[in-house]
Amino acid sequence: MKNKKHWGMLLAIALTMVACATKKAPISVTKLSELLDRKDWKIDTLRKDVIWYRYQSTTDPQFAQQNVNVVSFNTKANLGSAVLAYKKEKDSLSVFADRITGAIAGINATYFIEKKDSADYMHLRLKGKDIQQVKVPKSSIYWWKHQGMMTFNNEGTQFDIQFSPEDFSKVKSENIITGAPMLIDNFKPVGLTFADTTGLKLDMKKLHYEHYLKHQGVRHPRTAIAITSQGALLLITVDGRNPKAKGMSAKELTAFLVRYFNPKAAMNIDGGGSTMMWIKGQVPNGIVNYPTDNKKFDHYGQRRVETALFIK
Repeated sequence: MKNKKHWGMLLAIALTMVACATKKAPISVTKLSELLDRKDWKIDTLRKDVIWYRYQSTTDPQFAQQNVNVVSFNTKANLGSAVLAYKKEKDSLSVFADRITGAIAGINATYFIEKKDSADYMHLRLKGKDIQQVKVPKSSIYWWKHQGMMTFNNEGTQFDIQFSPEDFSKVKSENIITGAPMLIDNFKPVGLTFADTTGLKLDMKKLHYEHYLKHQGVRHPRTAIAITSQGALLLITVDGRNPKAKGMSAKELTAFLVRYFNPKAAMNIDGGGSTMMWIKGQVPNGIVNYPTDNKKFDHYGQRRVETALFIK
C-alpha cells in the first residue's frame, strides 16, 4: 500500500508540472513573437506585459557596432499604463523616474519645449491642455520637427502614431506629443527616404545643424517610439558617438525596426545627447544605455530633459 501511495503522489506531481508548463508556454510564445529575429538579442521579462530587448553585434553586415535597447509594453494585458512626465525646469531621466510611483522603464521623450530659438516647432498636449503649440512657418529651418505625433488616452493604455495635421485643434485626443521624422506609417517605411543622402554631393559641415538632411541623414544616438500590429508600445534607444556604438541615421533606424519588429507605426523623437533609457533596479542608476553628454561610454552622461515617457 505504501508503494502505491508513493507512486500515486509522484504521478500527481508529474501531472501538475506538465499542466503548469502547458499553461506557461503560450505566454512565452506571445511575448517573443514580436521580435522577428532573435540573433544578437538578449531578452528579459520585467513584468508579464513588459519585455526588455537588448541588441549588440560585432558581425552583422548591416548593424554591426550598434547598441540598441527596446522595451515592449503590452497594453492588452491590463496590468499597467504609460505616463508622460513634463517638467519645465528639466531633470535627468533617473530623477524623473524617482517621481513616478511604480515606474518600471522609461525613455527621454520629445524635443525641448522651453528653448528660445525653437520652442514653437513643438506641440504638447497633456490631459486636454495645450502646453505648447506649433507656430513656426513652413519656411522655417524647423519645419520638419513636428512631422509626426503620438496621441494617447489619459489612462495611458491606447496609443496611435501618425503624421501631424495642419491644425492640431482638430485632434480630439486628450494627449499629444510631436516628433520627427515619421519612420513608419501604416507599415510603410517612410523614414527610408525622408533624409536619404545616398548619392547627394553635400558638404554636411556647411548645413545648419537643424537642417533635416544633417540632423537625420547622418549617424547619431536615437530615441524612438513605435506601435506594433498587436497594439504594443515600443520604447527604443540607439546609442552612438562611440566606436562600440556608432549610432544610426533615420534611414538606418527605419530599416532596423522593419527588420526586427515590423511595427505598424514609428516616430523618431529627441535623440543625440538626450537619448536615455531607464530600467528599474539596474545598477548603477537605472540608466541602461550610454548617454553621451559626459563624452564617456558609461551610464553617467545623462542630459537634463523636459519630458520623459514611462511604463508603470
